[in-house]
Amino acid sequence: MLRELIVGGTVLGLSACAVAPSLSTNGAALPIGDVSTQAPDGIAVYGTTYFADLPETAQLIVLFHQGGSNARGEYAPLIPWLNQNGYRLIAWDLRAGGDLYGEENRTAQAMLPAKATSYCEAYGDMQAALEFSVEYSATNSAIIWGYSYSAALVFHLAADAPDQVSRLVAASPASGPPMAACLARARLDDLTRPALVLRPASEMRSPSAQEQKQLLEDAQIPVWVLEDGVHGSSMLVDSRTEANMSEFRAAVIAWLAE
Repeated sequence: MLRELIVGGTVLGLSACAVAPSLSTNGAALPIGDVSTQAPDGIAVYGTTYFADLPETAQLIVLFHQGGSNARGEYAPLIPWLNQNGYRLIAWDLRAGGDLYGEENRTAQAMLPAKATSYCEAYGDMQAALEFSVEYSATNSAIIWGYSYSAALVFHLAADAPDQVSRLVAASPASGPPMAACLARARLDDLTRPALVLRPASEMRSPSAQEQKQLLEDAQIPVWVLEDGVHGSSMLVDSRTEANMSEFRAAVIAWLAE
């Protein structure tokens, strides 16, 4: 079977022979343990490691979530797939989050009764998380993966800490008014690491998404538009899109391995 992946406006054919292993939670990798670090303003930031039985030399991916959510629940269907493809993972709860997908955001919970007042405030959490995470990397660097607001902030993180970032994935990077002080576009000229942006076709009706896509492509950053996608990294999850996304997962793995 041949399906189509629209990459930067170009239709890319993907054949079944290029499909990655199907996404399944059977035999899901158990977390090695919970970890924590401290943001610059003193807030405790909590994460969970998913290393499976992979060697210390395996590449590390640092996972960040969307607003109202948490990394454990959000990435639960993708963690076994990434482990199976050879990546060690650390999934972090940021202060701008909540209990979507049935898991508690430990960082936001520990802050109560205080709450984050903006998505941009979570950037310090991401800085601390990356600095902590690369201690688990043989190369002292990691792939960083953001979702929605954190997908915009990973551009800032890669620009500010290029020695700690090997490449970045940004799924549905937020570009609306709540992100005005920390838009991805503000750091495109400073970016020195490979970046990949994923968006569902449904989001491309937004003028801000169209403008962002043009700016990214002008900066030589590929934007893959997935016809069957939904918001954020969930566009790679069959049960959340109600479609077979295996070809797209295979394409992401191929890009990560470049």
